[in-house]
Amino acid sequence: MEIQYGTKGLPPPPNVSVVTKPMAGLLVDIYGLQELPPAPAPVTCLWLLHPRTRSRAVMHDIAKRAVHSWNQGQKQKQRGLVALVFDMPNHGTRMVSELANQAWDEGNEQHAIDMLGLVKAGAVDASGLMDQVAGYLGRETDAHVCLGWSLGGHAAWQAWFGEDRMDSAVVIVGCPDLAGLLGSRAAASKLDYGGASFLGSKYFPADSIATVRKSDPKGILFGTNPIPSLPLSSAEQDRLRKILDSRVRGKKLLLCSGGADELVPYAQAEPFIRVLKDAVGGWYADGGVEVDDRVYEGVGHRFAADMVNDAVAFLMRVVAEGPRQKSESRAKM
Repeated sequence: MEIQYGTKGLPPPPNVSVVTKPMAGLLVDIYGLQELPPAPAPVTCLWLLHPRTRSRAVMHDIAKRAVHSWNQGQKQKQRGLVALVFDMPNHGTRMVSELANQAWDEGNEQHAIDMLGLVKAGAVDASGLMDQVAGYLGRETDAHVCLGWSLGGHAAWQAWFGEDRMDSAVVIVGCPDLAGLLGSRAAASKLDYGGASFLGSKYFPADSIATVRKSDPKGILFGTNPIPSLPLSSAEQDRLRKILDSRVRGKKLLLCSGGADELVPYAQAEPFIRVLKDAVGGWYADGGVEVDDRVYEGVGHRFAADMVNDAVAFLMRVVAEGPRQKSESRAKM
């Protein structure tokens, strides 16, 4: 396990218990298990998804901060919180190819294919663990939230949009439009598409297009078409309402982006976020969705101290609110 990561500009997090358990074939670090209030108090699971080229150890800092903060609150005796962290696919204890975690400029010709696979598989892993986590913890778990950072942030977008049990999410320097993000990276790397466009080329073949249509938020709503300008037509609003109802109704989302982030620029995510905020603040206001979109000026591709503080505050609020009221619609990963 790598050296423990610490947030620059903040004091070290207070200590909380951590145990590592094999769960459904994965090693999972569980923070706060020993401090849970007695049953029958229900438990919220905070799933933490880490960045590319790192391991689950890098989430040690945010895990302890979140669990300790909850345990100091007034509602700790009525509801417990545990943070759970596993190695993302092809990382840490699951590493099978170092090259597959690298970009085009670092010699990985299949960067886009690998990224799509890692992001989608990470979100699916969280869903699979959610299926049986209560049995492993020996406690009722009735609510789930997640926080993802970079690669994990992309996966958190997909989990928020695709996993019905994920009530709330924090996305740290992540993107809801992987096709657009990877296309911009391909252009910067001056890849030769052989006279074709990036989409459909060997770098982003047909099955990759199908993957984003099924799992990536922008792909689910708009496919590979451009994101429409505002205001949306009534017909487009009606079309999107059905999707939003089935996937995010009643959910909450905190987005933390670096204003100086060159690896995952806010400008790449902003068109999709703009449509989403227009919906939840207007024609889809009855959906009960909350989108808190924050851009931190001068911050690059990192989990800055202000982001950490804002993320913990958001998590404390949504954990205290408990599981959301769900509609009859159920989205599946």
